[in-house]
Amino acid sequence: MIPFIRPTLPSPEAWLPFLRASYAARYFSNGGPCARQLEAALTQKYAQPQREAILVSSGTSGITAALLALDIHGPVVVPAFTFPATAQAVLAAGCTPVFCDVSLATWELDPQSLTDILANQTIQAIIHVRAFGFCQDITSIEDIAAAHTVPLLVDAAAALGGRLPQGPYAGGQGLLEIFSLHATKVFGIGEGGVIFAPPGRAAEKIRTAIHFGLENDAVVGRGVNGKLSEFGAAVGLALLANIDDFIAHRAHRARHYASRLAAHMALAHPEAPGAPPWQSFPVLLDPLDTALSTTQVVAACKDRGLEIKRYYHPALHTQRCFASGARLPHSEQLANRMVCLPIYSDMTVEENESVIQIFLHSLGMKKPIHD
Repeated sequence: MIPFIRPTLPSPEAWLPFLRASYAARYFSNGGPCARQLEAALTQKYAQPQREAILVSSGTSGITAALLALDIHGPVVVPAFTFPATAQAVLAAGCTPVFCDVSLATWELDPQSLTDILANQTIQAIIHVRAFGFCQDITSIEDIAAAHTVPLLVDAAAALGGRLPQGPYAGGQGLLEIFSLHATKVFGIGEGGVIFAPPGRAAEKIRTAIHFGLENDAVVGRGVNGKLSEFGAAVGLALLANIDDFIAHRAHRARHYASRLAAHMALAHPEAPGAPPWQSFPVLLDPLDTALSTTQVVAACKDRGLEIKRYYHPALHTQRCFASGARLPHSEQLANRMVCLPIYSDMTVEENESVIQIFLHSLGMKKPIHD
């Protein structure tokens, strides 16, 4: 079986040496030596001007902590086409997700749908999701949020190391951006996350929020236990040596998919997706082709030894926990016809080709691919 996810984490021999300082200080959490070193390294490598890296226990806890730090209460806009963690983080902060449709051109928040919600409801914050780790310029969403004086947070879970179309790394848009360091991500350490936030008081408030709302032993606000341990930070420090090569390799495999599949089917990708790190390779199946359901495609691939996934399915506003009765047709269309093909940091050309052949065969396109 060709698996959907095959994490590539540093070996223990690579990350254990970083823990010597932690053991020498007997300091294993709460911003120990490894965590401080990794925050400094991520800030230097990825942070845009006036941003700094703050490690958190997960991308999800990072979203919750950000909402708590901003003292957000009440309705928060979330795209219906995203992973459930985004909405669950809103609930964990004591807020209410309000689902917004996405654009078929970007797969992310639809400006008109967002504008309509802001015109008809009192919204306390907006969470924009970088779908699949794509790195589009979201200036238009920033402008809408600013026009309505609503704070904008960016859930960039799968985008760490990706670049915007203009060239800078993702992480500098909205009030702050939150990334996941989960094992399924390209920059994967097992479990963890990082927030890129403005330095000074804004960063201090986030650090307070991930430490139970404590400042100088006094509870000054709402908080969670959102800290990253020294062990996860050590893995991250070791990963820095290889991350650029991993992202470059995944980009090469993604180009391989695109060049081979484009001759056989109408590939759909967002407009100007930048240079994402390619956690996976999403493919939007033809919504007008009803001969083969998405479920059948996934099953047919599995029968032939390939695991592919349906991400962001079902659309959140249709799930029992969140059901609102809203009609968000773009989110439903994308969720119903989206599949993701695997990409690994060590994927071989042969594996890449095998995925393509099995996938096309499962779609009923049995002719072999030729260069």
